Amino acid sequence: MAAKRILLIANPASGQHQGERRLAQAKEHLTSLGHEATAVLTKSAGHATRLAKSNAPDFEIIAALGGDGTVNEVANGLMAVEPGERPTLATLPVGTGNDVALTYGLAHFESAIDALAKGSTRTLDVIRVQLMQGGKSVTRHALLFVAAGFAAEVIRKTGPRVKRIFGRRFSYSVGLFRALASFRAPEFSVKWDGGETAGRMFQVCAGNTEFAAGGVMRISPGARPDDGLLNISLVDALGRLQIVRRFPSILSGRYVEDKRVDYFTGKRLEIDAVPTAELQADGDIIGTTPATVELLPRTLKLVVPPQNS
Repeated sequence: MAAKRILLIANPASGQHQGERRLAQAKEHLTSLGHEATAVLTKSAGHATRLAKSNAPDFEIIAALGGDGTVNEVANGLMAVEPGERPTLATLPVGTGNDVALTYGLAHFESAIDALAKGSTRTLDVIRVQLMQGGKSVTRHALLFVAAGFAAEVIRKTGPRVKRIFGRRFSYSVGLFRALASFRAPEFSVKWDGGETAGRMFQVCAGNTEFAAGGVMRISPGARPDDGLLNISLVDALGRLQIVRRFPSILSGRYVEDKRVDYFTGKRLEIDAVPTAELQADGDIIGTTPATVELLPRTLKLVVPPQNS
């Protein structure tokens, strides 16, 4: 890989506050290989998005150093740039979930730096979401999935303390069981290209990749990030005991075989709910219904190891 101008954007709180140390390590390594690496730390939520957007003209690669939330913020910044001027996205995993990194063979920080220094790129589909945030309609993007219903409650119950105590392998499972105590299934109204339905639902999800929750949950079996399709799952309202009994199938992805689940592919999804339902994207709550979810085919380039290109 020829020398590149690379911007490294790091969340200092990622990986139990390893972000700053890992940032220095990445910059030193890339500079030693002849790349022009610039490093910057985020200061608040949304800062990575602003940094990626404003610095796009000056760099060929913008790397997110952190968890999926940081990657999502950087990706949103890049999506605000005209396609012909959009830098390539890279990810250096330091967070709890790291599902983007896991999906593309970048699970280890050192191997991700090596891919950034020497690897190739892959063009991905991106999910675009129009939803409500603070009483205003906003547009957000996601690389992994967008979900309304129980998935958002799980994220709310999987806070920093839970992640710190239980780590990547168990924290989201703990969050799931904590969420059971307070979750009430809303009345959803859902439309997609080819149909519509309404009723109380446990969860509505549009997936672009198979796994979530640190690779623990196979939320969208068979989903591919470059096939031009969303993998949509509509899960009917379930009681607490039913959810507990189905927990192994939620992890394995076999839950989509249940008669209470509709699972199909599409390119567009409209979601409304009573009461208003929160949505999460790539592991963070991003707003509320009503929402429109669309797939943008082959929109963003990601640095990957050669075998994943």
